[in-house]
Amino acid sequence: MSDSRALAAEFDLHRRYLTTVAYRMLGVRADAEDAVQESWFRLERADDAIDDLRAWLTRVVSRICLDQLRSRTRRQENPLDDLPDVESPHPDDGPAARAEQVDRVGYALMLVLEQLTPDERLAYVLHDVFGMPFEEVADVVDRSPQATRKLASRARERIRGAAPSSPQERATRAQQREVVEAFLAAAGSGDFTRLLGVLHPDVEFRVDRGAEGMRIVRGAEQVAAQAAEFHRFARSYAFEIVELGDGLGVLASTGGAPSSLLMFRTDGRLITGMETRLLG
Repeated sequence: MSDSRALAAEFDLHRRYLTTVAYRMLGVRADAEDAVQESWFRLERADDAIDDLRAWLTRVVSRICLDQLRSRTRRQENPLDDLPDVESPHPDDGPAARAEQVDRVGYALMLVLEQLTPDERLAYVLHDVFGMPFEEVADVVDRSPQATRKLASRARERIRGAAPSSPQERATRAQQREVVEAFLAAAGSGDFTRLLGVLHPDVEFRVDRGAEGMRIVRGAEQVAAQAAEFHRFARSYAFEIVELGDGLGVLASTGGAPSSLLMFRTDGRLITGMETRLLG
């Protein structure tokens, strides 16, 4: 593959797919793009003939991502472009269709993936999300196919464990949803009194201010006053309640692009804590 232009053009055909693979593993868009760019550098230096370029690049990107995950001391996820739909792509779908579908993997899954070990995460993402055979995944994580199956199995168990299963858990989730819906309605109309009615007296609101750090607002009256101001901007956003492991969140989008995620803690009746996460 000596023609560098032809090689670059073929690489670009797979770039979006590779970025999606890397993003599912790393959870940070910039890191995913860096991993894909590194795979290009390695492709340029490759001497051996490559029969299946997409498969080769997928393995290379996966190894780069695994090295990053193993070297992290603290994971910093930023689910940036997802919608709350946890469909996985069908194994028979083509690369473009698979990447399009995986872009809709939900926030719940992305946040649960944070709790997996690097090897579990990679085994689950490559096999269960992208349909890579365990024999190929085993080569990436440097384990036997049997051991790799166990990694994916443990990951599945932990992911399933994040969803409510018993009637009591489902009832609790329904109560949480009622509280969150009441908060959204009150905040959307700027109703200070109704906001006070759904906030715990000692509620804590952590506001992500990007480069300026985290601002913490404490107390029902202070939090209600801040939330009431949001009605001025509410018409510019679309909101959707999403499940996040043991809690709920509200995904805010503008112009079809997710902009922030508001996560809630409740005691079943009142909101005890909230935290924003900027996604842009």
